[in-house]
Amino acid sequence: MQVSPLLVAALAGLVAVPATAATQSFEVAVKNTGEMTLACDASIAHWYSNALGEVAPGETLRFVLRADAASGTVFLRNAVGDDMPVQRVWCGLKGKSWATRAEISLDRRIGEVPKPIVLDCTGKPTGTSCARP
Repeated sequence: MQVSPLLVAALAGLVAVPATAATQSFEVAVKNTGEMTLACDASIAHWYSNALGEVAPGETLRFVLRADAASGTVFLRNAVGDDMPVQRVWCGLKGKSWATRAEISLDRRIGEVPKPIVLDCTGKPTGTSCARP
């Protein structure tokens, strides 16, 4: 039995999911209140992550996610305009963001678009902490 490469890509989560007309954008703002540079990333598939950006001490990183209110799915729009489903978002120390991560909770509720997320984050060698100001 031969398996279609498109089917394999879809099962692996590498194919973009079309967002509905109910898809709306919301912003995430991460202010680095610590003394070490942070990096923020999003997990798109089980083994694939997408860099969202770095944030130096005293600076704020802003990025936009999208949410489909009908399904509660959160998306990250890629460079070619496809909405890629997001599994998780985190920030941690630059160069080891996963090992020192603080996960950013995404409010996934059917029928609602998440509100903007504003966080103050501080990274230390033992880990990163984020809180709403």
